[in-house]
Amino acid sequence: MGRTRSSIPSGQQILREALSADPNLDVNALHAKTFELMLRYRSEYYERRVDEILLELKLPKDIRLNVKKKLLEPIVVGDKEYSNFMEEVSRRVSQAFQPLSGNLAELCVQRELEKSGLEKDHHFVKRKERTDFIIFHSDIQSCISKHRVEVKNVSLRERGTRGLAFDGDSLFGFFNQASEFTESNIQVLENLCVKTSGYCYVPPDLLTQIRYKTKRFKLNTLFGRDMAQFVKTGKIP
Repeated sequence: MGRTRSSIPSGQQILREALSADPNLDVNALHAKTFELMLRYRSEYYERRVDEILLELKLPKDIRLNVKKKLLEPIVVGDKEYSNFMEEVSRRVSQAFQPLSGNLAELCVQRELEKSGLEKDHHFVKRKERTDFIIFHSDIQSCISKHRVEVKNVSLRERGTRGLAFDGDSLFGFFNQASEFTESNIQVLENLCVKTSGYCYVPPDLLTQIRYKTKRFKLNTLFGRDMAQFVKTGKIP
């Protein structure tokens, strides 16, 4: 389905576009590609909006190009940085990118589950009971046990550990800031995962940088395999 001139693609559209270039991308490469596409579409959207506004003013071409350049430069307002002036004034569109980014992360995780042979609404569900994914042993109809998974994007922040404490058994993330994984944060994650028989799934590059990692930290590329095993046995290997 085509998009209107000023619209932003859905998460599903962006995911399909990323996979069309390479259907064999691993989960981290896929997430990076979808994030790259999202940023590109955001830039294109703001450029189109600037063009539309400036064309209405009927300015000379050289002045119009200079104004356009300025409007599309990054700016800082108070303690918040915007990609450009259009993002600052177009709050509705700016705010739309945060849930889109989260949705893309969840779609990448869903693909991992489906690649492992699990079916949505049969072996797992999304966004139920205050969590992002619930995996069922052995399926939703004959549920013996279930495992809740919280999905985080690139930053852990406090809500990452808080979300795991209240709404998840395992944590899956595309984290890219090793400095967030302090000894105290890792101890919190370790204690929570031990209680729930869960794990903290992180990208391979990040795992090599974490100084205080424990046995409760795993590669996020193993997530699909582990959840498929949970569906079969009720346990994560």
